Parts: sequence; structure tokens; C-alpha cells
Amino acid sequence: MNKYNVSDTLFSLEQFSKKTRQDLHKIPELSGREFKTSKYCLDLMRFFGYTIKNYSDYTGFTADLIIDPAKPLLAFRTDMDALAMPDLTNNDHSSVHEGCAHNCGHDIHMTVALTAANYLSQHQHEMNVNVRFIFQMAEEDMRIPGADKMVELGCMDGVSEVYALHNDGAEDTGTIALTSGTLTSWGTTWTLDVYGISAHGSAPQKGLDAIREMCRIIDYMDYIVAKKTDPFSPAVLTCGMINGGTIPNAIAAHAQAQGTIRTMDKETDQILKNGIQEIIARSEAGGFRTTVSYATYPAVENHPYAYQRIIEAAGKFLPSENIIANIRPATGSEDFSYMINTTKDRRGAMFFLGSGNKEKGIDNFPHSNPYFIDDDCLLVGAQIFINLVTH
Repeated sequence: MNKYNVSDTLFSLEQFSKKTRQDLHKIPELSGREFKTSKYCLDLMRFFGYTIKNYSDYTGFTADLIIDPAKPLLAFRTDMDALAMPDLTNNDHSSVHEGCAHNCGHDIHMTVALTAANYLSQHQHEMNVNVRFIFQMAEEDMRIPGADKMVELGCMDGVSEVYALHNDGAEDTGTIALTSGTLTSWGTTWTLDVYGISAHGSAPQKGLDAIREMCRIIDYMDYIVAKKTDPFSPAVLTCGMINGGTIPNAIAAHAQAQGTIRTMDKETDQILKNGIQEIIARSEAGGFRTTVSYATYPAVENHPYAYQRIIEAAGKFLPSENIIANIRPATGSEDFSYMINTTKDRRGAMFFLGSGNKEKGIDNFPHSNPYFIDDDCLLVGAQIFINLVTH
């Protein structure tokens, strides 16, 4: 039953979309290693008749459908990587790659793109612009080149507008959510190493305890947010990993911690980084050696024009109450921002696609485990992409 009011012609691709999503869900791969995934998508796009551009040494690629070189080029981006966590869905299309799962739903993103691409290849007479699908590697791991590298390699060359979506299993299928302006936060991954001096555990005075010093630094990180940032400017500083030491009866000579920074503007992001530097300066004064590195995604800033284009594309088949506009910015981060920032006047936008179904018991946030989605969301996302090209 076509309950989401997508076009009947697109609805005929329902089985294609579900099989494609489940095929991709079985073969999740980590950032920068999306070899099977990339080949699966590339083979389909080539079969549909798109012109493929590969990038040597990288799994990402672009696929173009040019109806008239004089017309503008509109791009859709999809990410391909998965997460380093077990797949607990326990069904016939669960991951066959141990310790790796599509718990962020990038299998959804790829399938939406592939379904829209399939439709457009068969209905080129409906297209008003040329179209490029960007299949991007390494969105999940900020430390591995992803959207920034794709831009550097030329994926945005000639593009006048660019669009993307991110699924949200906590919102029901048949809904979308977005805002004009800031949609996602500035995101930074940090890695901090503290080097001390090893000594026997019975003679701690002869060493410099890297673990204890790392604990002090992490404890003081809360002070940065509390006392260094504007209370009206949201900021989150998190430590998610810490490792140190080799045996229980020795003072650790090395400890490493990793975490993230989330802010809504570049200035606050820099304030938090400066605060970390101030804390570790005390470590240096105490005889420790420290190194810290950062990898940052700028905030996704939806352009007003592109934002309105999505509203109009969705409004052609979704009821107005299912289009949730002017939402509060998300504290998650996305490297799609690099692509928006490349277009003239930054003409680009991203929206959140409802992929849950509370009646079916599907109501979970990305990165939860298990992560279930409602396959009916696939045609909703594809219809919006199609409408952006054909209207």
C-alpha cells in the first residue's frame, strides 16, 4: 500500500529499494575501507547508465547524468561507511562482517540515492537539471579524509546546488525535519597523549605517573566548559576513551585519551581547544611531555534557498504537518558541511529523514544497538531527491 503518497512509478521500485538496503546492511565497512560497498554502488550506477569518475586510492566516486551541458548541475551526497560495533539486529540481513555494523544508517542513505538514481535514469525527460550522485567515503571517522578529500579531488566541480539527508530512527517514516541556518554542530575529535616516567609500583617517587596526570587533565576539562565559554553558546567536551599502562605493578609512562568537542560556532570550538592547551601546559611544567591533535568538521549551515527547495520538494507529496521546519540545531556533526561550503553562495542543505515506526517498535537514535529502521522510509527520501531534480 502506497501510504506515503510517493509517485506510483517510484512505488514500483519498492522491492528494489528494500533489497538494496538489506544487501548493503550485510556488508558494512569501516571508514576508508568501503571496498565491497563502493563496488556494489558503482556497479549499479554504471548499469543505470551514469558516467562514473573514480578517485585512485580512495573508495569514493561520483556518478553523473547529463541531459544538457548548458543546464545547472545539482548534486546529492551519500556516505558509505559503517561503525566499529557488533550488529545486534539478529535477522536475515544482519552484518556478515564481525564487529562492524550500519548503526548510523548509511545503508539507508546509499539506498535512497540508488533508488532515486534508478528512477531518474528511466525518466530523464522529467529532469530539469543535470544530476551528480556523490558516494563519499569516511564520514564517521574525523581522522580519516572524507568529504574534505572528495572536495579536494573535484567532486564539487561545476555543482551549483548540493543536498544530503541523514536518517533519524527516533522519528516516524513519512516525516522530515530541518531548519534554515545551523543544522548540526561544529565537531572536533581530539587525541591527547601524556608521557611520564615509568617506575616500579613500590617506588612511585622515582616516576611520573602518566595515568594520574591524564585523570587530572580530564577532570579539569569540565572547568573549561563551565568557566571559559559563554553560557548562551552551547558546548560539550567529552572524553570517550582512555588507555594507559602495561602492567599493574608499574607506574605508567604513557596514557592516551580521545574524545570530542561539540559547539555551535567556530569561536567556541577554538575556546575549548585553547582551554585544553592551558591545562596541558601545567603538565609540561610538571615534567610531563604531551601532544594533542584535532580533526574538525565545520557546522552544516543550510542555505535559505536550498532549505526552501527541500520544503517545496517534500510538500508535493507529504502533508504539511509531516514537514517539521525550524528545528533546534543537532549537537551531532557532519562533514557534508565541506561540500556546502564549496558551492557559490553556499547553496546546499541537509534534512533529517524519519526512519522509525513506533507502531512497529522502531524508535531508536543513530549509533544505538541494535539499530532498526523502517524500510518504507527509503521511497520517501528518494521522492524528495527526485522532486528536487524534476520540479
